[in-house]
Amino acid sequence: MYYEINGNRLPQVRLVDRAVLEPPYVHKKRKPDEYILYVMRKGTLYLEENGQAYTLSEGDVILLDPDFVHQGIRASDCEYYYIHFRHPQIYRHSEDGDFGRLGMQLRSESLQESSGSYKRYQDSWLRFPKMLQLRTQKSYVKIVSLLENAMEQNQNQMENYKVSCACRFMEALVEIAREAVSVHALEKVLEIPDSYRKVQELLRYLNVHYGESITSALIEEKLSCNFDYLNRVFKRTIGKTIFVYLNETRVHHARELLGTTSMKITAIGYRVGFQDESYFSKVFKKYTGVSPAQYEKMTSQPGYARMTDAVATPSPDTVTTGDSPSRQAAT
Repeated sequence: MYYEINGNRLPQVRLVDRAVLEPPYVHKKRKPDEYILYVMRKGTLYLEENGQAYTLSEGDVILLDPDFVHQGIRASDCEYYYIHFRHPQIYRHSEDGDFGRLGMQLRSESLQESSGSYKRYQDSWLRFPKMLQLRTQKSYVKIVSLLENAMEQNQNQMENYKVSCACRFMEALVEIAREAVSVHALEKVLEIPDSYRKVQELLRYLNVHYGESITSALIEEKLSCNFDYLNRVFKRTIGKTIFVYLNETRVHHARELLGTTSMKITAIGYRVGFQDESYFSKVFKKYTGVSPAQYEKMTSQPGYARMTDAVATPSPDTVTTGDSPSRQAAT
């Protein structure tokens, strides 16, 4: 079982806090009128929901559903975070066969898309299983930090405190959804080779470090993999070689800086990874058809950004209504 939630809409958080259970206490039986997310801090919690038993320990996350009754099945000694919330667009899927495929598809598309576009806001659906274990310490620490901050925001009750609390909680859900894809989805799909993971890892590295000096030797060192082999796998998976993708990424960010800042062309080239201005101009023209100076002049024309954005800003109806992507595909 997995859930989808529309990331374009903030959840309405009623409560966010920590709970401590000690024997002989047994979790109460209840059927809530809202969703409840538990993130285990320490100890063990024994729960049952809709006839399914769950044993939760440190790092485990579970989403309790308002359609089902949940209750404790034995005394528990534990501490956990709990978040009571509602959301206008959250969907439950009884079969998780599509979870891994959808998660990996979204991951691949996101790693290759233009970050300077409104397009992604039309497909900001988070997906995570009913229960999962946060296996990486970095993700666990970040999620706990976000929940602590959400608690603080919910308690201070300054103006718009609920909005601030909901933003922290939504960010925690994003981290949970990413962890679900990184650890759980990829492990369940056995036919995915290690080379696929290497390509995804390399895409993340190039998207973050494109402005640095990147060589084949450095890539081999960072990914512990032969460059020629990785380059072949990368081209087969992405459709282009590593350095073609890197240059496209650099040119993309250079276009953003040319169109939105007053930085000098030389400084922009250096910032996106080109140490030589003439080489920067040559590569930029190869991918755009114009020189950096010509592009800068073009972007000064009124309305240029609106005309060149591949996808217009979504209307309110686009981002706030409609069924989940999985449901749309099934109809």
